[in-house]
Amino acid sequence: MAGKRGKKTANSSSPQPASTSQSTAILVQSTSGAASNPILGYKLRVLIRDLLHVTKDPAAAHRLNSTTDEYYISAPYFTPEEAATMQNVTLDSLPNLDHVPGRGDQDLSAADLVSKPVHEALYILLSGFLDKRRASGDARPCGPHHLAPLYAALFSVELSELQDAKFLGRLRRNGL
Repeated sequence: MAGKRGKKTANSSSPQPASTSQSTAILVQSTSGAASNPILGYKLRVLIRDLLHVTKDPAAAHRLNSTTDEYYISAPYFTPEEAATMQNVTLDSLPNLDHVPGRGDQDLSAADLVSKPVHEALYILLSGFLDKRRASGDARPCGPHHLAPLYAALFSVELSELQDAKFLGRLRRNGL
């Protein structure tokens, strides 16, 4: 009995693999998981670096000016799924808030933020500042001054990592 030879047909019932960003976004649930993820961690570090170098790097300024989220967690840095993941991951370690400006008037400890989603931690940390800014007519946080050290603290990213030769080489070669 001879088998049927010819073109192979695709088995339509076999599951298709999820895209890298979707599967990455689904698997990451904590700030340390996001920061250590090869895709999300790299994109996060590019965002923090861009916030710090917006006045010196035209490419950084262009990327930041292309965002649609008030806290910059959107395209071009993250896909919609990745952005939702980054905003909803929970803090799983005590953030070092020593270098985060504008929190001196708040009765808040880093321990109060553990197990909260990032979007909630951002709101808590920036609420007093934003209330004062709204009164002046400008409610945006300053990226280099407020958000860069805040993201570094929440995701436990050392700012020295942004000067690493491998990171900078990858950014030059591949961009975002």
